[in-house]
Amino acid sequence: MKKIVISVLALLLLTGCSNNSSDQTLFVVNKKDQYGLIDIDGNKKTRFIYDRYEPMAKDGYIVVKDDKYGYLSYEGEEIIKLGKYQKLESISNMIVAYDKDDNISILSSLGEVLYKTDDKTEIVLSGLPIIHQGKKYLVLYDTGKVLVEGKSEILNANIIKDGYMAVAYEDNIKIYNQENLNREVKVKTGGKFQLMSQSEDNGYLFYDREGQKALFCDEKGKIIFDVNIELDDLYFDQDGNITGVKNQTTYLFDKKGVATAINSYYNDLENYVIKNREMIYGPHKFVYNGKETNVSGIQLDPMASYISSKIFPVYVRSKGYMYYGYDGKPAFKTLFTSAEIFDQNGLAVVSKKADKYYLINQKGKKISKTYSRISYIGEKYYAGFISDSKYEIIDTEGKKVIDDNFMDDGIVFTYNDNIYGIFNKSGSSYVYDMNELEVIFFVEDTLEFVDNGYFTSESGNYYTLDGEEIYKR
Repeated sequence: MKKIVISVLALLLLTGCSNNSSDQTLFVVNKKDQYGLIDIDGNKKTRFIYDRYEPMAKDGYIVVKDDKYGYLSYEGEEIIKLGKYQKLESISNMIVAYDKDDNISILSSLGEVLYKTDDKTEIVLSGLPIIHQGKKYLVLYDTGKVLVEGKSEILNANIIKDGYMAVAYEDNIKIYNQENLNREVKVKTGGKFQLMSQSEDNGYLFYDREGQKALFCDEKGKIIFDVNIELDDLYFDQDGNITGVKNQTTYLFDKKGVATAINSYYNDLENYVIKNREMIYGPHKFVYNGKETNVSGIQLDPMASYISSKIFPVYVRSKGYMYYGYDGKPAFKTLFTSAEIFDQNGLAVVSKKADKYYLINQKGKKISKTYSRISYIGEKYYAGFISDSKYEIIDTEGKKVIDDNFMDDGIVFTYNDNIYGIFNKSGSSYVYDMNELEVIFFVEDTLEFVDNGYFTSESGNYYTLDGEEIYKR
């Protein structure tokens, strides 16, 4: 079965934008598997000579041909000739250039040399480049601008999503945002801390990998906790829980820095389940609004899983699947041979008999008719299979929304606030406007959407959102 997936992988397709949206360019691949740059109208901007490329967030592309590195502008102008440097890498919106002796230079996104290592200059490649010259330290950001400069030693600097940046010193940490550099948040502790996560409602999370310290401060920089714990990751989840991960173990932190290991379903520190690791059928610990109870005779999901719903499927010994709440009680009495967790639409796929699946809501009410199987395909839509290979599109009310049937896999996604669907039938891919439930275009091929707003086909052709052919392989 052919897959249709949303891809953001650079080696499939990525577009670049200059200051003028009409100057958009993209790399495409020819029949010899060589890449070349074209514009939105399909005009060639370079020859098809490159083996691979890496898009920069601003201004250009790092390209590779025969293991020689170069740099192009978004318009295809060769800014750094192939082979001038031994290797090129991106760091934030800048370029790290290595010579044959592994000496480092930091280049702007326009290819200009900003700093290079010598007897008086040391470059530290943290998340943002740190420059040390004599008694002076500075941090570069964006395309090569100076974020901070001073005489205090800088231990670490990095940037995360939404432009939040942190600079760590021996005795403090300073937080900035690219959108408002005049606002500086100061945290009164130091070390090799890296900014890990930010939440408007909660504050900032840091981690020092050398010192194995987790730090949480509020939006004003006030330290809430600073604890020693070994972690691989630390972040605010979608519900604002402070979540840490080490190997296969998930931890939830309270405001005192106490970590609770979670190994099954959870909402937050007041509502979660701890699966008995020794006994499959329990007793398991259920926590509901902070109150604990033990439940036996059921089997739980073996992995820690955040769920937004208050109920979840468990396997009742010798009976089947039921939905339980964190209070340790069945949410409703219905037994199933198969049951999934509730999705973002508050619906779950269940079955009482083999090959007879339907959707239910969190009250146990049947929402859709019965299908041989049901799969979630994105947004508020599902594929209800009426045979092994043929399906119809249904919505969260179980209604068929398109007067046609499809085959293979389908997907629904949002791009620029518009909802699109890609569905296959008889060897052709149909692109739908899911707001109007109308076909935008179709091709006799398998289509894939690329995150920057284009479609590419299995045979290597490229199309705009309206179905205009950009390039034919």
